[in-house]
Amino acid sequence: MKIIVQNGMAAKHQGFTLVEILVVLSLVGVLALPFTNMFIFGVRGSHDNAEHILAYNLAREKVEEIKSLPFDQVKSDYENFREVYQDRHGFDEPYYNDSAFEKYFSDVFTDESLKDGDMLMTWNRLKIAYPRTYLRKLQTYPEDYRYYRRVVKVDRITDSAMPSKTKKVSVLVFDRDGKKIADLATLIGQHK
Repeated sequence: MKIIVQNGMAAKHQGFTLVEILVVLSLVGVLALPFTNMFIFGVRGSHDNAEHILAYNLAREKVEEIKSLPFDQVKSDYENFREVYQDRHGFDEPYYNDSAFEKYFSDVFTDESLKDGDMLMTWNRLKIAYPRTYLRKLQTYPEDYRYYRRVVKVDRITDSAMPSKTKKVSVLVFDRDGKKIADLATLIGQHK
């Protein structure tokens, strides 16, 4: 409270000075900073969790699709789809090398991603080969999946001189930066 003298009379004015207001705002800012960091950390965590959930859903979907195939038809994407890069300028490496193939290939497309010329070319070639492999048409995904890539790898498991009756199927899902965010594996066996 301030006492101000006007016309010879003392008048009481209630209010805060600029200095008092600045001190209070500084204290509130210092106290709010840890809570702001916690909020930002929580938002990032939620975003990362949502990203991982989408990636694992893509992987699980592909594993279930593969489980429904005949044993002899279970092969890696490189074996099944390397032809989508055949005779394409700039794509010699993924056609001849399976590790380079893994860096380029995906069977996840959205309507927006098909506006890119290379993606559209891959889509057009893949939609012809896809039904032969997975016995269903290639479909597009919602926009939430736009920046994901999915690749299937298959390894035969051998533990004797007998022909292998077991395959290890790994479904890898990568984010837009090429970082692997999901790796789901299962064993497929041939039964007689």
